[in-house]
Order: sequence, then structure tokens, then C-alpha cells
Amino acid sequence: MPSLSDLVQHQLAGLWLLVRGDARGLSHFDISDEGVVRSFLAFVICLPAIIVHVVLRRIEFLQVSPDLGRSTITFLFQAMALQTAGWVLSLGCLMMFGLLLGLRPLLRPLVVLMNWAAVPALYLAYGIVYPIAMLPDDSIVFSLLKAALLVGASVGAIVIAWLALRTVVGGSLVRRSALMVLVALPATYIVSMLETSMGLRLPHG
Repeated sequence: MPSLSDLVQHQLAGLWLLVRGDARGLSHFDISDEGVVRSFLAFVICLPAIIVHVVLRRIEFLQVSPDLGRSTITFLFQAMALQTAGWVLSLGCLMMFGLLLGLRPLLRPLVVLMNWAAVPALYLAYGIVYPIAMLPDDSIVFSLLKAALLVGASVGAIVIAWLALRTVVGGSLVRRSALMVLVALPATYIVSMLETSMGLRLPHG
């Protein structure tokens, strides 16, 4: 049984091969029943990044609104629940629309890939991009640099996801595009609705 560190490195090496168009990267992913279940360790590995994000979110929230009547513990619990819901909804959309698009044989590798790909994505987004985005806009130049970072990170994530998906799914450009859109948009919309209903959206957001 490999150590957790070795396991993560093995999965990320496989992801990098897929991004480069090398289908041998799939051999890095265990798509047995145990492997699919083990891939959810990725959520546990992402917890430090998620915790940093929700704590910073709380600080940002309090800078805008006193948030009377809700304790910090309640806010953090709700924010963590929302993060979990987003993860589950994305996987649910992947499985549902993957079936509708005729990708049943690829669902196991896609689920495993999506779980492990979240590790670098969340550490980049929550550990680097979001903290930088919270810094005050002291000048127009810094504001533009922050905007460029956010756009660059978003575009980079989309490109990496697309390249990996192209290697795994192949086939029709339309089908791959549809899968990306149908996984991302419904989950994002539902999470946005939950965020509003739970009072987790910034007053100016």
C-alpha cells in the first residue's frame, strides 16, 4: 500500500500525462471499486485548502457586513457544507450527463480523474489565487494584475480540463464540449442558489 504522498504524486503524474495527450496516464488511475472509493480521499486531502478558503471568506464577509445573529462557527459549518455540496453535485452531473452522452464505459475513470484533478485545482484556487484576490487594490496596476491572475487561472483550469478530457474521451468535439458545460453549469447554478439562500453570498456580490 503506497503512502498518501506517493499516491497523490502518482495520480498527479497520470493527470499530467493526460494533459499532454498521453493516454498512458490512465494507467495511473485505479478504476476498480476500491480505486473509485479511494479517489474520494482527494476531498480529505483538499480539506486544508478548503478550510483556508472558508476562513478567508468569513473575514471578507465581516469586512462588508457585521453578519449579526450568526456565529463564526455556524458560518464556517455552512460554508464547508456548501463546498461539499459543490463537489457532490459536480460528480452527480458528471455521472448523469455522462450516461446521457453515451460515456458509460468511461464513467469510472472520469470520476477518479475528476476527484484527483480537484487537488491541484483547489490548492491553486484557494491557496494562491483567492488570497491574492483579497488583497486591497492599492493601485490601478495591482488591480489589473489581480484581474489578469484571476482570468489566467480560470482560462488555465479550463484548458487543462479540456486537454485531459480530450485524451480520455476523444471522439466528437461536440460531445466533449457538452460534457464540460453540462457538468459545470448546473452544479455552479445550484451552488450559487444555495449560497444565496444560506446567506453566504457577499452583500455586494
